[in-house]
Amino acid sequence: SPPYVGLIDYHEQHRYAYELLGLEDKRDSEIGATKQGSSQKAQRAYQESMAQVFQNVIGSMPREGHLIVVAGDKYSLYDEIARLCGVEVEAILQRHVNRRTGRRSSEFYESIFIWRKP
Repeated sequence: SPPYVGLIDYHEQHRYAYELLGLEDKRDSEIGATKQGSSQKAQRAYQESMAQVFQNVIGSMPREGHLIVVAGDKYSLYDEIARLCGVEVEAILQRHVNRRTGRRSSEFYESIFIWRKP
């Protein structure tokens, strides 16, 4: 499950761990950071960054290997990410996400992308 575009500030959410472990704060390198927003420009930057991450993974996969990505694709960004990665899209499944916390007032689905390395 990759990060989302402009939705969650992961560094702030886990700041205690950075401080506790004395880790360098690299929030400026975060993909989809909240402060970058969700504009068209931010979405494009997200697609390019995620494609780079997946290309690194794909490079170490065997030919015909599968990559499965689970994401809430609110902005329909993953078709372009798959294209940038050069993978074949075998299937896109929709999975209902149970409202475990009771916080969501509407139904929520996430996509499961099944990609194959050619």
